[in-house]
Amino acid sequence: MVTRKKVALRAGVSVSVVSRAMNNSGYVEAEKKKRILAIAEELGYYPHPVAEALQKRRTKQILFFCKDLKNSFYIDMYRGMVEAAGKRDYMVVFNGSMDFEKIRNAMIDGIIMPNEGITQHYLDTVGRNYRLPVVSASYGNAEGFSRAVPRVEIDMVRVMELAVRALRENGHRRIALGMPYPFSSMDARRLSFCSLMKEVYGDRLKEYYIGVHREDMAGDSRILSFLEDERREDGMQLMEEDFFGKGELAARLFAERRLDATAVVAFNDEFALGMCKAFHSMGLRVPEDISIIGIDGSSARKYMDPLLTSVGLFPEKQGAKCADILLDMLEGKKVKYVSGSPVQLVKGASVRKIR
Repeated sequence: MVTRKKVALRAGVSVSVVSRAMNNSGYVEAEKKKRILAIAEELGYYPHPVAEALQKRRTKQILFFCKDLKNSFYIDMYRGMVEAAGKRDYMVVFNGSMDFEKIRNAMIDGIIMPNEGITQHYLDTVGRNYRLPVVSASYGNAEGFSRAVPRVEIDMVRVMELAVRALRENGHRRIALGMPYPFSSMDARRLSFCSLMKEVYGDRLKEYYIGVHREDMAGDSRILSFLEDERREDGMQLMEEDFFGKGELAARLFAERRLDATAVVAFNDEFALGMCKAFHSMGLRVPEDISIIGIDGSSARKYMDPLLTSVGLFPEKQGAKCADILLDMLEGKKVKYVSGSPVQLVKGASVRKIR
């Protein structure tokens, strides 16, 4: 096996000089460096990445800690992280296990968290004594972190305003909201929807909220198949959320309630796609019989016919910004603790104009 010592002996220099030349760190005379690199190539010497990481205390790897491997939104986020990190010679690794203890043994320089809840849970457990730099994606939910963590924020109030406005501009006054969480949830989508629609529904507002969750569906056996509503002893969900499956059930609940709503805002695109599939199986046409608008603007919307109208959160841009902020932290640069990320209506064909 070729080592740095062999390269040093051939070049007639010390091992430390070879290290500086190979790592491009510290001064080495230009001609000497050129000769060392040529000898290293001739001998077939390549620095061992683990040894390099230990020596530099840098692995050139960051972690995206995300359990939801089926959700196209997070895959799009990851794609943005990979592109941004690659430009700065970093790799992004993806972890789908909600076992924070595994982070202790991972060779990484920092962590990107997918949302506020998981970030706070990490800070309350392993993160109390393991001080890796952390950046969190954020969605306007009221979560105060126990230590300062930069976040890349999506303004979900603005998102819901765009969704409701788009439906109202097409003549829809009676609008329902499909969610995977109960009506008691403090999710920013629910709070914003309730604020926007209270003048229309008054005390009947809850009737137009389709919460596919055990709290709102007590006694309905159909909800029991969604194990994500159960919690582990540490408070984390047992498994990733089945937004598509919950969307299917939401469509059936909508039909069973015989709601007079002409449109539905879905929690996200996966939820919307599930609703569309179930409506189709019941003989209801989108958008002729019911209009649907999603939230995400993810790559999954292109698989629906008609093309899903959505409020785009541009997950690739959010992921890229998360990665850039984390790398800035690693390089000792000053970072903002709250950074915005753009949102915009992405038109499709799932919303019908009724006037």
